[in-house]
Amino acid sequence: MTRIYEFSPRYYEVDMQGVMFNSWYLGYADEAMNHFIDARGVPYSRWQELGVDAHLAHADLDWKAGIGFGDKVQVPVRTTRIGTKSFTLEFEFRRGEEVTCAVSVVYVVVAADGSGSIAIPPEIVDAIGPSAIR
Repeated sequence: MTRIYEFSPRYYEVDMQGVMFNSWYLGYADEAMNHFIDARGVPYSRWQELGVDAHLAHADLDWKAGIGFGDKVQVPVRTTRIGTKSFTLEFEFRRGEEVTCAVSVVYVVVAADGSGSIAIPPEIVDAIGPSAIR
C-alpha cells in the first residue's frame, strides 16, 4: 500500500447495529482516492487542466468486521491496475492491524467536456502507476 488516509466515523454515520453504515465506505474510499492522487502530485485541479475526470465504473466491497463510532480507521490505497482508459485502486479499511473491509474500485477516465471515455494522460499514468511509489 502506498498512501494512508485516516478518519473516525462520525456519530451520524453509525447505524442501529452500532457500526458504520455500508454506504459510507464508498464515500470514504472517494476521500482516500483524493488524498492518494494529491500525494502523487496529480490533484483534481490538475486533472481538470488536462481535460479529464474519473468516474467510478465498478466497486467490490468485502466486509469482514464492523467499524464503530470513534474507531480510528486507516485506509491504505494502492494502484493495482492501469489500462488504456481505466485504472483500479484498492483500499483496505483497517482498525489497527485488523482489515475490516477490502474495497476495489475501477475508475474510467472521461473527457471533462462529457464526450466519453478517453485514454489516461501519461502524466497521470506516471503519477499513479505502481512504479511511482513515493
